[in-house]
Amino acid sequence: MAWLIRLFWAALALLVFLFAALAVNQGHIALEFLIWRTPEISVFWWLLAAFASGTLIGVTGLTLISMKQSLRNRRLTQQLEERDQELQRLRLG
Repeated sequence: MAWLIRLFWAALALLVFLFAALAVNQGHIALEFLIWRTPEISVFWWLLAAFASGTLIGVTGLTLISMKQSLRNRRLTQQLEERDQELQRLRLG
């Protein structure tokens, strides 16, 4: 239950931050990448897009690392069980 309260406060803090950023960053800008120019939109939307893309990249990276570690853990557990069975067989035989 405590995690739910923490999640609520984190969501509320994020919402307050977003509204504060929206209020402060009302200027319109266009970004240029080599020869391509984006449409002019508010600085807030560029910041939000950068935050969202960074979050997505971070979550994707952590998911891949977690999956890799999980597979490695499963393989090591399997090896340990095989070694335990061999040890039991050698003790009895």
